Amino acid sequence: MEIREAQSIVKNLAEGVDPNTGEVFAPDSPYNEPRIIRALFSVHDFVRQARKPRMSAEEKRRENLDLGRPANHGLPWTDDARSQVAKGFEGGETIEGLATTHERTQGAIRAELIRQELLSPDFQ
Repeated sequence: MEIREAQSIVKNLAEGVDPNTGEVFAPDSPYNEPRIIRALFSVHDFVRQARKPRMSAEEKRRENLDLGRPANHGLPWTDDARSQVAKGFEGGETIEGLATTHERTQGAIRAELIRQELLSPDFQ
């Protein structure tokens, strides 16, 4: 069962609604007991706010490639990578070429060049 489906079921129960039929539970149902309602809402809120464990950089690269994204998509920039992008751009490399070399999106390369004031924010 997917977590979203489980969350929906727990929320319905907390609201006093049968998740299978959509009918409101009878007043004498255990799901109408305040303690049970509070417990169900607490579990629902906890699951909703829970975060996935952090992936290592290598796990993130693998996930990116599996999803058809550049390997370094969403990963933090290193000082060395920033320097290499700047040198490459100043040396005449294209944004597309830099994106391929550094396994980033063209948008990420543009943003980094703008951050380093090597490219105007108005550049298309």
